[in-house]
Amino acid sequence: MPSLPPPRTTELYYDGGWHPVSVRESDSVTITRGLTGKGTRAEPTAATMRLGNRRGEVSAHDPASPLYGKIGRNTPLRFSVHAGGPHLAFPSSGLTVVSTPDHSSLAVAGDLDVRVDIAPISWGNTAALVSRHRFAGSQVHYVFLVGQNRMLQLLWSPNGTTASQRYVTSTAPVPAYDGQRLVLRATLDINNGAGGCTARFFYARRLDSTLWMPIGDPVTLSGTTSIFDGTAPLDIGDSDLNVTPDGFASLGRFTGRVHGVQVYDGVTLKLDVRPEAQATAGASSFTDSGGRLWTLSGGVTLSNKSVRLEGEVPAWPPERHVSGADSTVAIAPAGIMRRLGIGKKPLDSAIRRYITAAGPIECWPLTDGSSATSGAALRGGSPIVVVPGSSYAWSGGTLADWVEPVLNIDGIGGRVVMLTPASNAATLRWSVDWSFSEVTAAVLASVAERGGGRAWNLQFDPVAKTVWLLTFSPTGGSLVDLKVPAAIYDDRPHHIRLTVFDGGSGWANADLYIDGVLAGSAAEPVVAQPPQSIEWLAIPSGSNCSLSMGYVTYWGTGEPPAAEVYRALVGYPGESAGARITRIATEQGVAVSLDGEAASTEPLDVQQRETFLDTLETASNSDLGYLLERRDSRSLLYRARHTLYTQFPAVTLDYDQGVISGDLRPVDDDRLTRNDITVKREGGSEAPAILEEGRMSVLDPPSGVGRYDESVTLSLAADGQATGQAWWRLHLGTYDGLRYPSITVDLANPRASALVADLLAADVGDILRLQHLPAEYGPGPVDLMIRGYTEEVGANVWRITYVCDPGAPWRVGIYDDPASGKCDASSSQLTGPLTATATSFSVTTSDGPAWITAPGEFPIPLIVGGEEMRATAISGSTSPQTFTVVRSVNGVVKPHAAATPVAVARPAVYAL
Repeated sequence: MPSLPPPRTTELYYDGGWHPVSVRESDSVTITRGLTGKGTRAEPTAATMRLGNRRGEVSAHDPASPLYGKIGRNTPLRFSVHAGGPHLAFPSSGLTVVSTPDHSSLAVAGDLDVRVDIAPISWGNTAALVSRHRFAGSQVHYVFLVGQNRMLQLLWSPNGTTASQRYVTSTAPVPAYDGQRLVLRATLDINNGAGGCTARFFYARRLDSTLWMPIGDPVTLSGTTSIFDGTAPLDIGDSDLNVTPDGFASLGRFTGRVHGVQVYDGVTLKLDVRPEAQATAGASSFTDSGGRLWTLSGGVTLSNKSVRLEGEVPAWPPERHVSGADSTVAIAPAGIMRRLGIGKKPLDSAIRRYITAAGPIECWPLTDGSSATSGAALRGGSPIVVVPGSSYAWSGGTLADWVEPVLNIDGIGGRVVMLTPASNAATLRWSVDWSFSEVTAAVLASVAERGGGRAWNLQFDPVAKTVWLLTFSPTGGSLVDLKVPAAIYDDRPHHIRLTVFDGGSGWANADLYIDGVLAGSAAEPVVAQPPQSIEWLAIPSGSNCSLSMGYVTYWGTGEPPAAEVYRALVGYPGESAGARITRIATEQGVAVSLDGEAASTEPLDVQQRETFLDTLETASNSDLGYLLERRDSRSLLYRARHTLYTQFPAVTLDYDQGVISGDLRPVDDDRLTRNDITVKREGGSEAPAILEEGRMSVLDPPSGVGRYDESVTLSLAADGQATGQAWWRLHLGTYDGLRYPSITVDLANPRASALVADLLAADVGDILRLQHLPAEYGPGPVDLMIRGYTEEVGANVWRITYVCDPGAPWRVGIYDDPASGKCDASSSQLTGPLTATATSFSVTTSDGPAWITAPGEFPIPLIVGGEEMRATAISGSTSPQTFTVVRSVNGVVKPHAAATPVAVARPAVYAL
C-alpha cells in the first residue's frame, strides 16, 4: 500500500509570492468542489485543514507573529499533491528545450500526423511545440507551433532548405483558456489525390481520444509535397526558428506543461512520448517507448505536482491546547464564489456598467431617487440643472425594465441643462450621447460650444417621425444641415449620438448616429469647438411633452462605437451565454475562463438586473453548461454545454480490478425523471415537449411511468429556441437506466495507483466510465458525468468520492464519425426466433427506410433484447434484410424471440 499521506504542499500568498506553510498531517485535508443540486451553478469550493502554529507562525492577529500584517481575511492559499507519473514542466525563463538526437525511426515518409498534449500558461504566447528544424546544414523537417492570436501553424520542407519550406495556418484559433490542458493535432496529407496537399487541425481532451474536433477548415495548397528526412534532432518546446512562418511575430519558447507527444507516419506510430509512464519525477532525462533518450535543459523539470485547490482563507481562528503546549489554526479555505456571493445588491444596468468602464469625460445617468433635487454627474462634475418652471419627476421615467428608473420630463417648455467640464480630449473631436424613450412631442437637444458661439441642435419631430440637425450662430442664424427619418417614437429605449470633429481647412464635420447606425453627416465652414453645455428642451407647441431621459454622456477623442453603446442600452439581446459570462465577469474585475467557444453557446435575451452570480447563473441555466471555480486559480470557469457532448472518458474504472472502493450502490429512482416539460422564454412564448409513448412516457404504468412535469423559464433570444430547449431537457429527463449517485476511489489502493494521474486530472463535467460491472447492474460499460467531488488527503486516508449523473444522455451524434454517427432505424424487429449462438438472422423493418448495406459503414453496434451485437454486414435492399453479426459484445448470451426489436446500440442523438 502506498505510504500516506502523499507528498503535499500548502502555500500562502503574501509579499508578492507563494510561501509554504505547515499542515498538521494528523488532520485530513478535505476539499469539496462542484455542483450538489440539479442546477448549473456550483457551490463555492469548501475545504478544511489545520495549520501548525506552535511558534505563532500563522497568528494573523498577533503583532509578534512573522506574518502579522501579511495574512488576514481572504489570504490566497494553494494546496497541491505530488503523486503519479510526471509531466514536463517548462518554466517562464531560460533556454528551455527537451530534445532527442536524430534517429532513423523518426523519419516520416508519408503523411504527417503530430499530436501534443499540453497545458500552456498562456495560449496567446507564440511557441514551437514540436520541431525538427535546423538552419545549419539545411535540416528543415517540420515545425508544429502556436502562432499569433492562438492560430496553429505547420511548417515543413520537402528538401530541407528554407527556400523550399511551406506552411499553413489554421482558419480558427485554439478554443482554450489559459492553463487549460488540451491535445492539439496537425495532419498533412502530402497527396490529396487532386494535385495538392491538405493540412487539418484538431483538438481533443485526451491523447488516446478517438473523438477529434476540427479547428477551422482544411487548408489546401497546390502541388503535392513530402517531408524531408535529414539529421535534425527532435525538440519539444523550442526551435531555432525565431519568427512565425508568416513573419508576423517573434517565436517564443513554450511555458507550461507537456504531458505527451506523438508523431505518426500515416497510420504508423513513430514517436510516443509519455513522461507519466516513462519518466521519474525529478530526473534530468528519460527514455521513451522507442528507446530514445530525452534530455532536459534550461530549467525544464519532470514534475508530478497537481494543484487540488487554490482559494481564499476567510478567517484565522487560533486554538491553543488546554496544556498550553500546542497551538493550531483550523482554517476553511473557500473558492471565490463564497465572497462573490455575499450581498444581494443587483448589478448596475448594462448601459451604466459599459459607460463607466469606457471612461467618458462626463456622464449624467439621471437615475437619482424620487426626492432628488439635482442629477449627480457620474464622474463628479457639475450636476444637472433643472430650469425653474419645468415639470419633471425623478425616477418617474422608464427606458426599459432592465435599466434603472430615470428622469421624466412632462409638460410644455421643460428644460434641463448640463455644464460640460473642460477637457483637452475634446479639442479636435467630441461626442454627446442621449438615451431616451417615449418622445411624444417636439423636443430639442442642444450642444452649445464654448465661447458663446455656435450651437448644434437636434430637433425631434414625432409627427413627421424625423430628426433634424441644425446649427445656430448668434450672427448667422439657424441652418438646416440634415434631416433624417427616425423610428424612435415609441416606448422602447433609443440612443442618439452627435459627433463633431475638425475636418480641416476651417470646416467642422458632424455625424449623426441613431440606435448605433450612422444616419447622416453634415459639415459647416467653421472651426469646431468643444462643448460648454448640453440641454434638453421641450418645445412649446401647444401639446404636452412626455420624455424619459437618462445617460447623457460626453466623450472626447477615442469614444466607443455608438453601436456598442446602443447594444448596452438595449441589454445585449442575442448575446451568447459564453460571451455574457465573460463580459460581465470582466466588467466586475473577476477573472474568468471559458471552456468552449462563445459562439457555440445559447443566444440570450436582454440582460436583466440581478446580482453578479445570479446574472451568470441565468446565462448558464439557459445554456445548460456548468458555472464553476477553477481548481488551479482563484477565478471562475464556465464549461459550455457543447463541451459536455460525446466525450472520451477521463478515467475508466474496472470493477473486476477492484479499483472502486466501498459499496457501489446504483439506484433506480425518479429523481431526474421529467417527461412533460414546458420551456418558457422570459417575456415571450412557451413550448411543450411530452413523451407520449414508451417505457418512460406519461402513460400510466405499466405502459409508461406516469406524468412528471416541469416548467422552466429561461433567458432566450428568440421564441423558437424554447422548442429545442424543451425537447433536449425531455431527452435528459427520460433516460432509462440506473443512476450512480457517488463513486469512491481509494488512491492509496495499489490497484488504483496506475490511475492516479487520470484521477487527479478528472474534473467537473468529465466522463467517468465503469466497466465489467456485476450482471445485476445491467450490461456495461456505464458512462457517468462528474458533477462534483470530495477529496480527503491525510495520514490515514486519500480518497476521492465523485458525485455523478448519467453520462449516456450526453452522447450525441458526430457527423461521419464511425462510432457516434449512426442514426437508428425505426420499427425493426427479428423476423423469426434467434438462438444464443446464431451469427446470421433476418430483420423486418415495417416503417421507414431499409438498413444501410454499404461496406464502408460497418461495423454497426446493435442492441437486441439487451444483448449488444456488432453487425459486420447487411444484405438485401428491401425488408426483410439479412444481418451478419458478432454476438455477445457486452457479455450477454441469450436467445431471442421473434419480433424482438432491433436497434442501433448507441444511436446518434441531435444535440441542442
